[in-house]
Parts: sequence; structure tokens; C-alpha cells
Amino acid sequence: MQKSRGETLDVRDVVNLTVTFKDGDGNLVDPSSPPTITIVQPNGTILLGPTSQGVTRASLGNYSFLFTVPINGPYGVFQDVWIAMVDGFRVENAFPFVVVGTNIPTVNSDGYAHLGDEYPFDYSQVAIKNINKMIKMMKARLNSSGKIKINDSFGNPQWVSCDIFSIETLTVFLAMALSYFNSIPFFTYFTFDDEGFIAQFGEILVEGAVMYALASQALIERGREYQIGDNGLTFTPPTVSELLNSQYSGSLAQYFETVKLIKNSMRPASLGLGVFSLTSSMNPAFKRLRHLKGGRGPY
Repeated sequence: MQKSRGETLDVRDVVNLTVTFKDGDGNLVDPSSPPTITIVQPNGTILLGPTSQGVTRASLGNYSFLFTVPINGPYGVFQDVWIAMVDGFRVENAFPFVVVGTNIPTVNSDGYAHLGDEYPFDYSQVAIKNINKMIKMMKARLNSSGKIKINDSFGNPQWVSCDIFSIETLTVFLAMALSYFNSIPFFTYFTFDDEGFIAQFGEILVEGAVMYALASQALIERGREYQIGDNGLTFTPPTVSELLNSQYSGSLAQYFETVKLIKNSMRPASLGLGVFSLTSSMNPAFKRLRHLKGGRGPY
């Protein structure tokens, strides 16, 4: 199903990018040659074009291009830039469209679960409250929240969120950090419902989730770092991935040691090696009790 610029767009969606050309008197007119389109990503790099391949003439002065949002996004504000020659003058215009992530799961009509289905979170209200606390801490640590001002199809200004990580992604990172905390150096069974645990050790979970976020973003940034050349001029973007990877690697060992110290301080008593078992093994009177019949113990 095709969508327009003003609709909510997600990855894999097909958006119909349209443009209208008019002359100096405001009359619809066709360019002297097919117009070209260029797709610019949120980070400013060119994803497609300039090209006239795929541009379709709908009617006099009206042209369109069907663009499929890549599966890897990225999320943010894209631009489709149109260039054409009208009455001997070069005409250029750019139109924004926003790609955002949604948490709306797909619905299966047959009633069966399928591989790859969206798995919804099933947290209690207490757990959601605790998760929201830690998400707020993560946003402050990552500085990942942002908004951009764009104009809708009617020219009205509006502010659109362009966060680096979605709420669902941050929640997954927190769940992974909790699982890591529960698994080393011995197993525990804390959950997001444990308010006392979250109040005392929530910052440790946030620290682990932040490291997952840094490692994830470092891989994405690595794919964007390539040299750009134009007419003999070259530009090499800063190696953001190296900075993220260095911060992640440097914090990992310290985080692991911190979790071990915390877990060792709450180590449960070993089964069969408690105070009573040690006392009874050293005291022959206690050991002799197990050989006496019921009611014949010393008085």
C-alpha cells in the first residue's frame, strides 16, 4: 500500500513522492527534460540519485516517484530533492518526509503464532513504572532524544521526534542488562517488579543497557564512515564508531567487576554448610543423636 509524505512512515513502507511544476504565471507546465530526484538521509548523506529513472509523469506538470524505505532505516527526516529545467531556468525544491518506528504488532488472521511475529511486552504496572524510571536515566546518559521542526503538507510547522533509539529498543537493552545481572557470577531471580532492587541497583542496570546501546550504535556508525569525493575534493567523516567502541570497551571490564562485587555481597548461604551443620559435625553429642530412637534422647 502506497503512502504520502504526510502519513506515518516506517521501514519497508512505499511512499509516493510527488512534485508539481509551474511557470512564472502559475500555470502547470512540463519541464524541458525529465526531472531528477535525489533522496537524502537524515544524516545528510545521499541515499539515491540524482536520477530520473523511475520518475513518472502523472499529468501536465505533475510527476511522482515511488520510494521504498530501506529495512535498516534509518529513522528520522528524509528529503526528496527535485531538479528540473522550466522555461530555461533551473528549478530545485526539497520536500521532507519522516520515517519513525512503531510498536504496533502485526495481526495474524489464522490465530496461530508464526516465526518472526512481533512479541509484545507483558510487564505489570509496577514493572512499567520502574522501566520508565530507567528509560529516563538512559535518555539522559545517551542524550538520544531530539525534535526537528518540519512543515506538513499544508505548510503548517510542527515538531517531530527524531530519537536515536526507540522506547522499545531501550526496553530491550534494559531487559538484556537485567538478564546479565542475574547470571553472573551466580544465578539470581530479580525482576522489574522488585521496587527495592530497582531503587538500589537501577543505575547498574542502566549502565549495562547503555553499553549495549553504544555497541549497537557503533556498528551502525561504522557503515556510514566512508570517504566522500567530489571533483577532486575529499571529505572523511569523523570516526564516531571508534569513539563509541572505545567507550564501550573501556567500561565493560569495570562494569563486570562492579556487578561481581554487588552479587558477592548478597551471596546466599550454601546448602549443607551452614552454622548448624558445622557445629554438629564438630560436636560428638549432636552426631550421636541421629543414632538414638525416638524418645530416648538425653534429658
